[in-house]
Amino acid sequence: MTRFFRTASLALALAGITGISTAHAERLTISTWGSPNHYQVSQFVPKFEELLKEKSEGEIRTRSFAGGEMVKQQFVATAIPQGTIDVSLTTMDNWSGHIPEVSILTSPLWTKSIQWTRDNLKPGNPVFDYFNEELQAQGAVLLAMFDIGPPVISATFPINGPSDFQGKSVRVYSKGAGEVIQALGAAPTIMGVGDVYSGLQRGTVDAAMGGLGGAVGLKHYEVTDFLLDHNGVLGTLIHAYVMNKEKFESLSPEMQKTVMESAQEARDSMQQFAIDEESRLIDVIKNHGNEVVAVEPGSEAWETWENALEPFTQKSREQYPAELVQMIESE
Repeated sequence: MTRFFRTASLALALAGITGISTAHAERLTISTWGSPNHYQVSQFVPKFEELLKEKSEGEIRTRSFAGGEMVKQQFVATAIPQGTIDVSLTTMDNWSGHIPEVSILTSPLWTKSIQWTRDNLKPGNPVFDYFNEELQAQGAVLLAMFDIGPPVISATFPINGPSDFQGKSVRVYSKGAGEVIQALGAAPTIMGVGDVYSGLQRGTVDAAMGGLGGAVGLKHYEVTDFLLDHNGVLGTLIHAYVMNKEKFESLSPEMQKTVMESAQEARDSMQQFAIDEESRLIDVIKNHGNEVVAVEPGSEAWETWENALEPFTQKSREQYPAELVQMIESE
């Protein structure tokens, strides 16, 4: 047997052992940022990869990169359309430079609960489809949208009401979140999630707005003494997984369906995990000695925050397309 045929035979044998046709396997790279222990990563990515493998019968292979190794949080809106990575976690408001309307999801106009989001914010829902269309015009496909809960604010100063923000420097994750903080009289500073701990520790910022899971996973409670759990009166956090449009459209219709179904199933599982984890994560912060101030819906404190934000809320209502505002408020 010639060397060529021996090599070819070995390659075929290895393919047979793995049960995967290497000539036809699709390869997807997945990027995430922030704490790898955050449920939007630790619960979503392994489940997504498992489902892709199962549903595609091994025809889709994945490789994941965590902690911003491939793409940092603030650069996803550029990296995905360019094809730097195939699939990435993203904060929806990070696309505001390309799609200004996404900032409505961080405004007080978005009052949906995490439970509502779990049940409704899926393909076929008007809000999901609206932003999927906008993202596709930018070269991205919306695979899944989810709510990681209202952002909490880890602070080095006590927060008992809106006036406590006056003159303070607050880390935010996007333009829309910054507008909310600015409306309270604070100075917003956009800062990548990986820089928050040191920023709080060194006094670069007085407080940091972000997801509860991230605040615990990255141990912000070690460098702060207070936490505001506002339960959505300041808006909430809608994140997503997006995919390069060209890569998505290069897949067969069957594989496109597989990717979408796998993303939705992984998203549903992770979203329920987030709901179940909320009280435990708050307890972690309390047990570390931090003072947690919760603004309960319908309370007098809630009304105080609402009143403080009313001018900004009204401005937001006039700022965004009437069609989108009506779509959100009628849901």
